[in-house]
Amino acid sequence: MQKKASFLLSFFIMLAIVLVGGYFWGQKYPEKITEKLHEYAPPVTSKTTQPPSSDAVMQKEQQEANKQPGKKTWYRDQVVVLMYHHISDEKERTYVLSPNEFESHMSFLAENQFNPISLAEFLRFVDTGVLVKENAVLITFDDGYESYYTEAWPILQKYGFPSTNFVIAGRLRDSVERKRENMITPLSLPQIQEMLATGLVSIGSHTYSLHDQKQKNEWGELTPDTAPVYLEDLNRLEEDQEYRNRLYVDFTMSRVALAGLDKKLPAILSLPFGFSNVTVTETAKEAGYKYVFTSRPDVVKKGVNRYEIPRYDVGIHEIDVAKLKELFAAVKSSF
Repeated sequence: MQKKASFLLSFFIMLAIVLVGGYFWGQKYPEKITEKLHEYAPPVTSKTTQPPSSDAVMQKEQQEANKQPGKKTWYRDQVVVLMYHHISDEKERTYVLSPNEFESHMSFLAENQFNPISLAEFLRFVDTGVLVKENAVLITFDDGYESYYTEAWPILQKYGFPSTNFVIAGRLRDSVERKRENMITPLSLPQIQEMLATGLVSIGSHTYSLHDQKQKNEWGELTPDTAPVYLEDLNRLEEDQEYRNRLYVDFTMSRVALAGLDKKLPAILSLPFGFSNVTVTETAKEAGYKYVFTSRPDVVKKGVNRYEIPRYDVGIHEIDVAKLKELFAAVKSSF
């Protein structure tokens, strides 16, 4: 009995020592334990991480682009739209450049750090005023000639330049019917489909069949087909509603025909001979077009009228590289 009492007394003394020692040890080392745990804890931030906005992304892209060493800035926040037509060695035509002349134009753009942009980038700029790239250029062609595919397209591919061709929809045929006497051969439908598939080509309307000149009075003076014309059988100028109806039918036929090629094609129209008036603009809107390109030479800036987009016609022999450089120098000086 005495041994049992001694054992219990020793047990309780040891228990008391352990409890008291544990208490004082916990008071002395908690900070060290906490510090050790913090070494493995994730950093604490006061802000919640959120994905950057699209505007912030575009601003960052622009900042990164501007940091490139040796970068030459001609202008920013505006676009020079270039217009071409036929690429051929034919000398007798006015609106034509030889393949070598066109190659020299594209080489000039590449060597001087110009940035040909896609139609989508351009339309976004027209709508929002947002443009990431400096020295932006939009390359366009009117008329939809086959030389765009056979001569211009290989050169554009070489430089990786996107471009847009405004075609006369009523002239698009298969590879046999489209070749006619006294007419520059237009693009074929398979050629257009092939280029669209690359993502570097966009197609727009140059009307369905209004790319001619007609009489504007009884004396036989000529006017663009998109202007009021003289009705010889009635010996009078067409009335306003007749004029509007004629434009609306043609504009709509062209838009529907091109939508058949690709439903994603934007509703864009280039006016033959650059002719425009209030009736043309109103009818283009009624026919579903969102953007109209003219032949008025000027730079495209933020806030441009979507139905009066200017372009520089450089698709003629007189515009060599020296003249092209003068054009861009003038744009730079006004920037």
